[in-house]
Amino acid sequence: MSTVMSRYKQPKKLEALALYKLGDWVAQQAEWQTIPITMLSQTNINMAQATLSSNIQHIRTYLDYNVPWMLQDLFANEAIRALSELLEKTKNSLGFRASMGKFVSQMNVIVRTAEVLFTKKITVVVIDSLPKMLRSVFYTNLHTLTGLVYLNLGSLSGGWKTADMEEAVVKSLKELHLLKYLIINYDCTDTVLRCIVENCKLLEKLDVSSSKCITDVSVDIICKMKKLKGIQLYRTFVSLMGFVNLLINCKYLEDIGRCDDIGRVLECIDANSSERTTLNLRTFVSRYATFNQLQLAVQICPFIRNMTVFHKTLDTDLMSLIGLQDLQELKLLSCDFYADQVKQVLQIKGSNLVSLHLEHVDQIDLNALMYISQMCPFLESLTLYNCTLIKHTSLYTKKLEIQPFRNLKKLTCVSTCTDDQLTFILSNCLNVEYIHLGTAIQLTDDFIFKILDKNPLIYLKELRIMQSDFLTMTSIERIIQSCMSLELLVELESWTLLTDNDREYLKNYIKVNNYNVSTSSSRRYDSEN
Repeated sequence: MSTVMSRYKQPKKLEALALYKLGDWVAQQAEWQTIPITMLSQTNINMAQATLSSNIQHIRTYLDYNVPWMLQDLFANEAIRALSELLEKTKNSLGFRASMGKFVSQMNVIVRTAEVLFTKKITVVVIDSLPKMLRSVFYTNLHTLTGLVYLNLGSLSGGWKTADMEEAVVKSLKELHLLKYLIINYDCTDTVLRCIVENCKLLEKLDVSSSKCITDVSVDIICKMKKLKGIQLYRTFVSLMGFVNLLINCKYLEDIGRCDDIGRVLECIDANSSERTTLNLRTFVSRYATFNQLQLAVQICPFIRNMTVFHKTLDTDLMSLIGLQDLQELKLLSCDFYADQVKQVLQIKGSNLVSLHLEHVDQIDLNALMYISQMCPFLESLTLYNCTLIKHTSLYTKKLEIQPFRNLKKLTCVSTCTDDQLTFILSNCLNVEYIHLGTAIQLTDDFIFKILDKNPLIYLKELRIMQSDFLTMTSIERIIQSCMSLELLVELESWTLLTDNDREYLKNYIKVNNYNVSTSSSRRYDSEN
């Protein structure tokens, strides 16, 4: 029943309606204050700012008492939406003869009204998702958000004015004692790291990618973060020995992000240890690991769950991966399915895998897809990216013992493939929720109908067909009718046979039938899950 109900747009819950209106109410308070505050600022600017601050404090207290703590983050989103709309409305109302001083004063009132959100109940802030005009007030007042658990400061100055940003960042971090996740790209410094060590003692994940001030000296500071499980140091100046220091001294570290020298790092650790070292790493990402380094990874990092390997002929033997007992997610780049023993690896480790990503992997034919379906019965995510899928010479004739791809939830195919290969996957993934097909795949209306006759894709929530020269409105109507859980049908602007009239018809067709389907590429089901 719930599947059928999701097919149609439902009335919004009272909670959502209340939060939406409350966001509008905040914007309304800002709009009501613009005229009196602007008039007052013309005679006494200090009094105007004091009055505005007092009003903001009154509204903040009122909201703090009346909005339940578990809804504060949702409410903040609605308030930001409403204030953004008011900023745009005010900006558009600026006439040719309007007073610039009056306009600036009005915009200042609206921007400062965002300060009503700064309470200890807000737990998540992502600066890059905020309208640019509101970011400054967040940077200035972050220190008041003492309940923050997740903070994404984005790129800040992009590395151009790191010294200028440092003081503001440190001021904020000194008060954020509950922080567990911090992203600060480009502008992290050793001073910021010391502040984190002293004040953010619960921090588990830190991303300082592209920060040019981060060096081996910084690693000594990072090693003092006792609860750190994940750190991203890509495009910093941490050397091989810096990573050695990091892995030896951060006992709980599970993820160091992409580190192309990880193989050499492990060799250094092994060479300088009197007894066998065991690291807690769960994620291994490298494009340059040799066979010996892979073997070392299996021995030193026995808990690896997520493995990314760039295969180099004569230098890498993928069979070494079979020693990883906890392997669940495997990404292989630049290899041959049969010649490089990918099949043999899957034969042994496939029953563990929930995610398989094959990129620039050759020799994949229909038989290979059948092998994958049988050897990886619990696979939830399958990606074929820029692979060479070839026509089979002799078909796998044994009866399939396991129903293929029954647990698959996500399928991404950005490779050229035959109709038989695509049919095999699409007709069997009965529970798939997300499908992304690349530009190399050219579907027809007849193919869509044939697939949906075999597998109506009743759990599919997002469908992305990146480009088509043959699909028409006939396929769209059939997809919407068959895929009862569909929420997103996107990239239709690249379907060349669709006219502007077709797109307008589709918009009205969805509206008239009250279908819960969006064709807007700005929404994304996959990123929300």
